[in-house]
Amino acid sequence: MKYFYLLLIVISLISCSEEPKSEYNPKAIELNNKALNLSLNCKYDSALLLYDKAIEIDERYYVPHSNKVTIYLHQKEYDKALYESEIVIKKKPDLAEAWFFSGLLNEQQGNSKKAMTYYRKSIAIYTARINNPEKKKYINANKLNRALAKKFVNDRSYMKDFEELRDYENYSMLIDQFKDKSKAEIIKELTK
Repeated sequence: MKYFYLLLIVISLISCSEEPKSEYNPKAIELNNKALNLSLNCKYDSALLLYDKAIEIDERYYVPHSNKVTIYLHQKEYDKALYESEIVIKKKPDLAEAWFFSGLLNEQQGNSKKAMTYYRKSIAIYTARINNPEKKKYINANKLNRALAKKFVNDRSYMKDFEELRDYENYSMLIDQFKDKSKAEIIKELTK
């Protein structure tokens, strides 16, 4: 579970760093950041209130919804986590991480067909990022995430992707966490 939170933090940092800061209301960003601090201190009810206020201030701002997913997972409220994850996709349809994670939640809820569609969509977005020369800064993170999504659609090329990344610092541990585990084990670990 601790690796899941590390992965979420990395994903959030990458996705947020690609956003122009002026795109969202600064007050909404401030409230989201305060809520995140509350959440890290296990003050979930207070955090949820601030996330909702941030969303009220700027309805386009998707990050509070992502953060609410984390709280709902911790509270084992999977329906709410899936609902918020779906909102992230509506607000930020090019966020591959949201598509993948919504796929996990759909699969966890027994909707494998929809999950496969979501995984494939995430793979397409990751591939577009990897092939975009302007997005080279995060190419290894995108390759790792794409490899994991490939594993979930039974595309065996994920093994080659994992091996290419093994030599890069900070990736071996994450690869070892996912490479030999079954899909069911990973879903259980990421959604518990």
